[in-house]
Amino acid sequence: MSSKEKSCCGHGQGDHQHHPEHNHNHSHSHGCGHQHAVPVGAKLGWSVGITLLVFGAELVGGYMTHSLALLSDAWHVLADALALIISWWAIKQAQKSSTLANTFGFHRSQVVAGFINGLSLLVISGWILIEAVQRLFNPVPVLGKEMFIIATVGLVANLLIALLLNGHAHDDMNVKSAFLHVLGDALASVGVIVAGVLMMKYQWYLADPLISIAISLMIVRSAYRVTRQAFHILMEGSPVGVDLSQVLQRLSQVPSVSGVHDLHVWNITEAITCLAVHIEVAAEAEGDAILRSCNELLEREFHIGHSTIQLERQGYTGCSRRQPICTLVA
Repeated sequence: MSSKEKSCCGHGQGDHQHHPEHNHNHSHSHGCGHQHAVPVGAKLGWSVGITLLVFGAELVGGYMTHSLALLSDAWHVLADALALIISWWAIKQAQKSSTLANTFGFHRSQVVAGFINGLSLLVISGWILIEAVQRLFNPVPVLGKEMFIIATVGLVANLLIALLLNGHAHDDMNVKSAFLHVLGDALASVGVIVAGVLMMKYQWYLADPLISIAISLMIVRSAYRVTRQAFHILMEGSPVGVDLSQVLQRLSQVPSVSGVHDLHVWNITEAITCLAVHIEVAAEAEGDAILRSCNELLEREFHIGHSTIQLERQGYTGCSRRQPICTLVA
């Protein structure tokens, strides 16, 4: 019995004799090309330039107007710039081919970038919160008109960047985290504008720290989600949306399959899901047909495009891991 192996992008097939038999399906529904890499890289470059200009304007404006909200937004904007730079770097890394030292390529750098971006947001939001609470007890007069003008410019810039990145924020974690940085900063700019109006009209200077607190809490919420999701992937957690009990059940229902064990499913990135599993089959079973059925099932029902399946004839004693989900031992 032979197994069939598809190379990346499905070019060519070859037969390889194994006992037990293995199948490595590399259909890669995400494609071997990097269709978004060039446009995203260019857009990230423009976004970095715009963001750094906004940072300079808000930093100077924050000190001139004595506005904590504007200063907070300025440092948040700088974090946006760093996030965008990290995201650009991660996309460039993901374009690199796999090597003997990095057989999965460099796609995971996207997740690492998302994790770093999320952590940076948490740190910044903590600083904003501490400063804002201090100002609640010691309000500082703020130049509301100037603050309003600068925040409006920042809002327009952030909305422009958000439009540039929006189309790529759904299937790339590091772009998503950068997009959340920018979107959060746009919301922060709205808050600063509102605070500026309140201080211009009513000289209510408590609006500045109150808006700052609201900004920090919004940042914490989005940053926590991104950081938790990235950490889950880095820890090789089961992909969100893939029910492993259903995977076990459906594989067990494939004709001629008598058992399924040692199942592992994990993400390289949000868009790339991998699976490895041992499948027990009858002695007279046709291996190629079983492998084909299993691979088609995994891709059709669970969107798993990179699967490694080890077929084991009944009576095979070379595998000591017989539990459906096995604990790895060092």
